[in-house]
Amino acid sequence: LVSIDYLLDFLIAVDFLGCERLKSVLEEIVKKKITESNWKKVFHYTKNIPGLVNTTKNSMSPICTRLAELAKGKDSLSLECDSCQQEYTKYSTGTLKLMLKNDNLGVWLKFDILRNWYFENREAKGEILSMLKIIQFKELEDSKVEEIRSEVKTWNIGEDHENSLNELIETAKKEKKKLLEARMNGLDFHFFL
Repeated sequence: LVSIDYLLDFLIAVDFLGCERLKSVLEEIVKKKITESNWKKVFHYTKNIPGLVNTTKNSMSPICTRLAELAKGKDSLSLECDSCQQEYTKYSTGTLKLMLKNDNLGVWLKFDILRNWYFENREAKGEILSMLKIIQFKELEDSKVEEIRSEVKTWNIGEDHENSLNELIETAKKEKKKLLEARMNGLDFHFFL
């Protein structure tokens, strides 16, 4: 019964006053009221308020869900079918990082979004590595990781960033190997019970 505008104003006031328990309740109420038709309003209203990061992140769920649906069954999110690209390519690096942390997006889709964003924001070379760190390379097949490595090399992000990317990928491969070994050890243990 309460409008989203009123809830957002109230949420901002509660955040300003530091009432964390009430704020978390209001964040949940706002989250439930975010729709395909009002997510942009919520996003633009909260994106520059540090205490409302959760609400800003929640406001991105509709665009992330739409992107996931667009990419379903495709190897990559082509620029032609990406109707959301005009929106997210305008995001700041901090806002894009929030978007990339959304659970609705698969690992490969996150890279597609980052690539599309980078093509419009090449001046942000210094931030690319921190955004690539959000992508969980350990969840990708080795061939996909190598595709990403090859693609990023074409972006000319600099030798230092390329070396850091290589270290990031090698660390992810080690983590993946440890996870697989742990799973296999767990299977062996259960097999003998």
